[in-house]
Amino acid sequence: MKGRVCIVRHNYYPRENHVRRDAEALRDAGYQVDIICLKLKTEEEFELVNGINVYRIPVSHGRGGIFGYIVEYGFSFLLSSVKLNFLYLKKKYDIIEVDTMPDFLVFIALIPKLLGAKVLLYMFENMPELYAFEYKLSIGHPIVKLLKVIEKLGLKFADKIIITHERAYTIFEKHGIPKSKFTIVLNVPNEDIFSFPCRRMGKQGGNSFLLVSHGSILERYGYQTIVRALKLIESKIHNFRLLIVGEGEYQREIRRLVKDLRLEERVRFTGYVPFDEIPMTIGRADIGIVPMLGTCEYMLPNKLFEYIALGIPTIASALAAMKAYFHNNSVIFFEAGNEKDLARCILELYQNPAKRKALVANASKIYEKYRWPKMKKGYLKVYEDLTRRR
Repeated sequence: MKGRVCIVRHNYYPRENHVRRDAEALRDAGYQVDIICLKLKTEEEFELVNGINVYRIPVSHGRGGIFGYIVEYGFSFLLSSVKLNFLYLKKKYDIIEVDTMPDFLVFIALIPKLLGAKVLLYMFENMPELYAFEYKLSIGHPIVKLLKVIEKLGLKFADKIIITHERAYTIFEKHGIPKSKFTIVLNVPNEDIFSFPCRRMGKQGGNSFLLVSHGSILERYGYQTIVRALKLIESKIHNFRLLIVGEGEYQREIRRLVKDLRLEERVRFTGYVPFDEIPMTIGRADIGIVPMLGTCEYMLPNKLFEYIALGIPTIASALAAMKAYFHNNSVIFFEAGNEKDLARCILELYQNPAKRKALVANASKIYEKYRWPKMKKGYLKVYEDLTRRR
């Protein structure tokens, strides 16, 4: 056994694909892996999942208003801290990985760190900026400033930090954190699940031109832009359909928009789909759409890589993080939040099958550099470095 590891995440396991991917990579590399996570009503407090010990705290993810967030995150921090400290006294973890959000969750590792454990902080999203967008606050608002302070303290507290793309560092370098503390691990899919054969199996005959977008349905993820774009092309593409795969707090608003625009016959919502079934579900698509709004400038969503891994031609918002890795000959970019520009891109690909094929070929060549077997080596090296430093 290489060492004992505990991963703490404010989400569900094994539902969340990236935590499952990482935990299983650590298991296969010889680590003993525990997970502390949230609990669905149908789940057990403890479960052994594919050789990984899963400890669930009695908190569910509600995504409510400000007060709801405070209560949820507060209980999660308290209960996760109690569980982690109890387990640490029994198991003496070598490394504790905390995956954001929230950023302050990393401080549950204070006592284990003082007793010798190393702390790895996995930064997925920039919480201050996202909070400001969610509640329509300025960057200078006192609450946003407080979140910036917490972000800085968390980065300093951790022994190592993983970020999901190069441009994320342009945010965190303002806190004076040395670049040597960071490792980039792109959030790409596990190819045991996402691969071209899944697309071939999922692809079906028929005359419908299928668009797809999947993942959490949140306002900042821009599903409303797709729906509005569909209304603009309705008279030009008579056989299109949109499949929205997933669930989330903004789903009610998207459903209402679909109804208001009289697109009920064109748009289908699947609700929650088990992760292992997603490739077959989205693999039927003619185009995958990544419609993030401008507030997600520094996000590199994993669904972009999932479409490319499946060989699906992709249209994405022209945001810095995505354009840093893919050019316009591999992914078609449109102005974030601009339904007219998105409609133009959909029409362009609908009318040009050869271009769709070229996009897939070019994107696949670029993706070859970032596939999970290569990213996994970087992820495991962080653990090897931390283990040596104990």
